[in-house]
Amino acid sequence: MMYQAEIRIRYSSSSFAKSVRNALSPDDKVGGGAVKVSSNVKGRTLRVQVRDADRFETLQATVQDIFRCVQAAETSLAKLSIVGSKCIP
Repeated sequence: MMYQAEIRIRYSSSSFAKSVRNALSPDDKVGGGAVKVSSNVKGRTLRVQVRDADRFETLQATVQDIFRCVQAAETSLAKLSIVGSKCIP
């Protein structure tokens, strides 16, 4: 049996969603083993698909890794946005 998952996250803007997707793009290419990860943005929604995991534990670990990467990207982008708005020379 092969396992799959889809994650959908809606952001306040399409540019923020695209920035998070760009931060995840290395995961799209690496996917160790048979697991396939792909992502896209439609409007303000980021969609990440995980396919072909041969064990539930593999799927679970991959999804957890994606959530950690998303959280890191969101935190970094939020900090960059704050710094940018202060116009630091």
